[in-house]
Amino acid sequence: MAGGGAYESSGVSIERGERAVRMMRAAVEGTHGPQVLGGAGGFAGLYALSGYREPVLASTVDGVGTKVLVARAVGRYRPLGEDLVNHCANDVLAVGARPLLFLDYLGTGRLEPEVAAELVEAMAGACSALGVALVGGETAEMPGLYAAGDFEIVGACVGACERGEVVTGEEVRPGDAVIGLASSGLHTNGYTLARSVVEDSGLSYADIPEGLNRPLGETYLEPHRPYLREVGALRSEVEVRGMAHITGGGIPGNLPRALGGFGAEVDPASWEEPPVFGFIRARGGIPEEEMRRVFNLGVGFCAVVPARQAERAVGVVREAGCAAWRIGTVVEGGGVRFVSS
Repeated sequence: MAGGGAYESSGVSIERGERAVRMMRAAVEGTHGPQVLGGAGGFAGLYALSGYREPVLASTVDGVGTKVLVARAVGRYRPLGEDLVNHCANDVLAVGARPLLFLDYLGTGRLEPEVAAELVEAMAGACSALGVALVGGETAEMPGLYAAGDFEIVGACVGACERGEVVTGEEVRPGDAVIGLASSGLHTNGYTLARSVVEDSGLSYADIPEGLNRPLGETYLEPHRPYLREVGALRSEVEVRGMAHITGGGIPGNLPRALGGFGAEVDPASWEEPPVFGFIRARGGIPEEEMRRVFNLGVGFCAVVPARQAERAVGVVREAGCAAWRIGTVVEGGGVRFVSS
């Protein structure tokens, strides 16, 4: 057998790929504004950057880890598309830039056009909500590298800001306040441990354990929260000296990146923790130190502001629609120390 037939028999279908692209096109092009030059399907996405005097580009790339396996078990893939966009956009926000454009990669053992379209439509929806253009992507069918039914998604986001708007943490000083912005749940980190707790407990994702008000699958798939609106409101009202997106590594692994070499004392009783973390802690017998280093525990983003502006900062975030608390204080030294009030 020759040509496309041989390729098909080896496990790669050009027709499935073309069908997936047709299904995605409208959603992708729906995110394009006048800055996007040309339509979908080019060799590279073109974006006209304008309106900046001293533009600085901020870029990031990330995935959703083994949350993919939860989605596959439940049969719901849309949350993963939202996760990917929101996670990457939050990383760009953390350095002071506004996310502008996004690209995605989907690698799979056997391309299912309907699943691919669901993922990309979700990404497009999340991009549109943030004013981000989905300018390109790649869908790769690779039997032998991925087993049938397996797939991985990765996203890259590019943002921009004026050079003077970059937030590096260099202005942070001891005594500054650490403001915590609420997460929506697990976000996109710690799923290998979170999944093992379900498996070791003999539960299914359809179960509703005590303390939760919906099935585990829905709880685990809650999309990663975006913070564009809240960060924009904060920066327009108060002096933001440092920002941290709380992802893998939790508060101890991420907050120090926003402190300019200083440390922080954080009170874990100062914020409201979503019940899913209590379930994981209790059912898995996970020590508190490990919980703090794996999960966000209810704080998905942190902002460092002068102490005199802490109360206003909390109010601004709440007015923008997200729960927030003053969770700590910047101190001399490095790292994060958890203290009790």
